[in-house]
This record gives sequence, structure tokens and C-alpha cells, in this order.
Amino acid sequence: MNALPQDERCPLLPQRSVQGRRPAIFPAVARLKDAIAANRDIPEFDVHPDERTAFLTLVYIHLYQSYFASTARSTNLTSVWTSAKDVASLANVTENRLLDLWSGYLDTNPSLQEVQSVLWSKFPLHPGSVQCLRVVDSFFAEHVPRAFLTQPVIQATMMTTWRIGLRCNDDSRHQIWQRFDALTSPRTMHFLHLLGHLIFVGTLAHYLLYPPSFITSFSYRWYGTRETFILVLAASSLFAPWTVYSLSYILALLGFLLTLPSAPLPGSLPFVFLHVALMIHVVSLHLPYPPSIVYLLYPNALVPLSTLLVQVTLRIVLPVTLFLLPALLLASFLVSVSLADITPQLSNLKPAPMDSRTSFSLLLLLVIVLLLFAIFTSISVAEMTFVTSGESWDRYTPAVGRLARKRFYCTVIRHTGYVFFPPFNLLRLILLVLIFVHSILGYPQVPMVKKVERTIWRVSVGLFGAVVASIWLWGWI
Repeated sequence: MNALPQDERCPLLPQRSVQGRRPAIFPAVARLKDAIAANRDIPEFDVHPDERTAFLTLVYIHLYQSYFASTARSTNLTSVWTSAKDVASLANVTENRLLDLWSGYLDTNPSLQEVQSVLWSKFPLHPGSVQCLRVVDSFFAEHVPRAFLTQPVIQATMMTTWRIGLRCNDDSRHQIWQRFDALTSPRTMHFLHLLGHLIFVGTLAHYLLYPPSFITSFSYRWYGTRETFILVLAASSLFAPWTVYSLSYILALLGFLLTLPSAPLPGSLPFVFLHVALMIHVVSLHLPYPPSIVYLLYPNALVPLSTLLVQVTLRIVLPVTLFLLPALLLASFLVSVSLADITPQLSNLKPAPMDSRTSFSLLLLLVIVLLLFAIFTSISVAEMTFVTSGESWDRYTPAVGRLARKRFYCTVIRHTGYVFFPPFNLLRLILLVLIFVHSILGYPQVPMVKKVERTIWRVSVGLFGAVVASIWLWGWI
């Protein structure tokens, strides 16, 4: 099947011009929407037979998403209920048609390579548009057909892609490089990305445990290997897509920049920034946002657990805490005042009696008990308790399982291809700056930029990935 773009790990079949030969998505979505509204048959699209499943899958998914977008834009209150029912019905019809499409496709017994080709095929948004989308890009959207998200073949394909990467055709001209690139699978890429974060945490913790002493000598060298590594990794993260780790990197960078030319020392505010950065980074490593330790060994077991805890925190613990926060603050204040043996000098009030201290302490205890009771009651009402399921992803209810799958799929997609993560993204940044300066000076565009970028990736990320993959193959980790 003709699907993988050239900027992915390898081509499956010879590529054609995506903008010039392949049909656009949004015009097809409009035609299909009109056909469903008029209860007509599916219109025929000018698409290559090998690309039909990939194209129709994209069209159905974007049609499914368009229904929810139209509901969100509705401002007429009288039509909200009718619109919601119509959207639910139309979304259900679209989802069933998508399942029928894949049921017929799976009857042909496609190989792993062919299924990957369907999921990674690129199609332009509009005729002649440069911007393209793939089926896997829909996993980043808020609304994804539930049955498609939990489809066993989709799930198995993404898990296999996580372990071994995208399958390639045997091309004698590039077979050696294809085999070398294939060693750095998404799992290996994620491990290298995570390893950089773990080294950052270890280095930062070592600095906080053993900071430099206060030296008055001007010849003292403040920045060694430890401090330089923290600075480089924190600075390189600013040129990468922002994640949950961005705040900790910014705090660490500020901690060093605010003390130049010296380094953060105990007792100063920049040193506090480093402590906060370490705490945020350690907590972030357990969240279901890549890179994370939950993807390291058993994603189908740890990702749902991490997703459950995040959802409980955002939807139950935080609202309940805000609801009881006034009572909690009042009770804490009364207890602190009643237990104070020394009153302010400007006040003529005597210390609170013992029975007042006891009652206020009981009030604080009561608020804490109510807080815990509300949390556990909300969890039980929300049906987010552990359930017995034959599918490991759905062990904490299907709703959590679907969200956990989306997190995992997005992690696989982000670590597929020639990815430059910090600090290796600085190498790619240097290349882009050189190309920009070259064009500013009036020189013609440099050919084979992609090949140069791949070469840089192979001698940096790819080399480390090959080492890690070799250890994995020998079963050492």
C-alpha cells in the first residue's frame, strides 16, 4: 500500500505527489455529510484503490468530529436539546459506517505493513494544500470514534509499532540504512528521551545535595560538567514543544541565570527554584504524558492507572477541595489561634480556653474527614472503581481505558520517525539556522536538506538508539 511519507522512517511503496494526486479531505467530508443527511449512498471518490481505506477512514473521522464542532458553536438555547439528539444519532451512524469499512478491509487479511500504511497515509486538507493529515493524527483530537479507538487490530498495530517501529519494504539500495534506522523503534526512542529526563533529575538532585560552597576567590570555577549539563538540557527544552516538564526546566534555567556569573547557593531564592523544579519533574515523570516511566515496561497496565489518578485529581479531588476550602481555612485559622500561647502584643485578648482548642481541633478533623468522605463518595458515584475486565486497558472502566489508549497512541506517534528530543534538538536547530543564514545571504536553496538532517539524526540519536536496541535484543534490560 502506498502510504508512508518520505519523512517517516521508511517508504512502503514508491510515493506520489500528495498534493497533486491524492484527493482532499474536507471536500469529501462535505459531500459525504450531504449524502448522509439525504439518506443517499456513499458517493464515489477519485482515489487509488490501495488508498481507499485510508482516505475514507480520514473522511469518516473528520465527519464524526464535525458534528460535535457544530454543537459547540450552537448559541440557540431552544435548539440545544434537538441538536444534541441529532448529533448523537449522526455520530452513531458515522461510527457504524466506519466500522463496516474496516470490517470489509480486515476480511482481506491485511499484513502489519499494510495496516500501518493505512494509518500513516497522508492526504491534503484542501485541493492543492500543503498541509496534510494522517489517520493517526486524529488520535490527538478530542472526539474520536470510540469503537475505532478500541478496535483490536488498531490496538495491536499500535502496540507492535511501539515495539518494532514501522515496517519497510526491502530496498537493496537503502537496506542497510533501513535496518539501522529500524533499530530505534518508538519504544527505544522514548527510552532515550526518558533517560535524558532521569539524568537531569539525578544531576539536579546531586547539585541540591552537594551545592558549591561560598567561595570568595575570583579564580573559582562555578560551572563544571554538572552545572553545564543542567543548563544545556534546560535551555534546549525551550526549543522543543512545551510539555508538563517545561515549567521545571524554566525554573531550573532561571535559577542559574539569576545568579550569573556564580551559581545558586543555599539560602537564596534561585536555590529554592531548583528545589521546586526537582519536585515538579519527579511528579511529572509519573503522569501519562511522554516521556514517562509508565510507558517503560507495561503500558497497558501502568498507563490506565496513571490516567485514572490524573482524572480523579482533576475531576474529583480538586473540585471537592475547592468546595470545602473556605471551611478548611476557617477551621485551620481557629485552631492555630486557639493553640497559640502568646497573643499579639497589640491585643488584650487572653489565650483561648482548653475547651475552645478542643472544639476547633475537632472542627478541623471533621472538615478533613468530610474532604476524604466526599472524595471517596465521588469516586464510587463516578464508577471509577476497579472492575474485572478481560481487556487490561479497561481495568479501571472503559472510559479510563479509552483515554489511556489515546495517551499511548499519541506517545507512539510522537516517537515515530526522525525525532530530535532535547538536547539533540540543538543539532537540528544549528542546521536550520545555517540554512536560514544561507538563504538570507542570497544563496540558492541547499538541496538534500532532509538527507543531511537524517545523517545528523543517525550519528546522534540513531547511534544511541542502536546501542539501547542491541541491549534489548540480548535481553539485558
